Amino acid sequence: MPLADSAYILLRNMIISGELPPDSAITENSIVERLAIGKTPVREAMRRLVLEGLLNVTPRLGYVVVGITRRDIEEIFQLRVIAEVAAAHLAMENLDDVALDQLTELSAIGYDPDDHESLLTYVGVNAEFHDIIAGASGNRRLADLVSRLVMESRRFIQVAVLSEEHGRQVSEQHVAIINALRERDADAVASTIRAHVEGRLNVTLECFLAGVTHSSSNGSH
Repeated sequence: MPLADSAYILLRNMIISGELPPDSAITENSIVERLAIGKTPVREAMRRLVLEGLLNVTPRLGYVVVGITRRDIEEIFQLRVIAEVAAAHLAMENLDDVALDQLTELSAIGYDPDDHESLLTYVGVNAEFHDIIAGASGNRRLADLVSRLVMESRRFIQVAVLSEEHGRQVSEQHVAIINALRERDADAVASTIRAHVEGRLNVTLECFLAGVTHSSSNGSH
């Protein structure tokens, strides 16, 4: 893999996982040192992330990790509903029992809310669940769109406090999606995916707004 691609993937994962938090300032030199990769591939990686909307260029500061706004959260989850319902409808006839059993196995994997590594692993498993369905659509561009939207929504793990109850709800919703896919029921597929994604939107917004309110209150003292 070219060094520029490696630098891009590593730096993007640092942003997505929250290792580089929203609104944090970074420099080209700091990333070169952190990744132990040369300046040219790091510079190219940072340019790509600027184009993707994950980094902003700031005079004299270098780069700043793009912050998270309510509008970002709402737009991404709204797009996920549209794209994932369309992908699942196309995937219904292509998902065989082996793939559906794999989805069932993934839906059973939980996490420890007090263990950050466990949480990151869970988030990756959750992304794989959605990627498998989208990939089975047979539409590469649509699958890529779903994958990118799911990846972007992973940033919101920083503002959504994921409890054990949240994990149980997600697992139940995933099982409902799988059952609808097994039955080849287009209406049920659409309703279960919509309920799942909109439910995650509501949880994320609730936590995000609570955090904003808390920060504003602390700043007023």
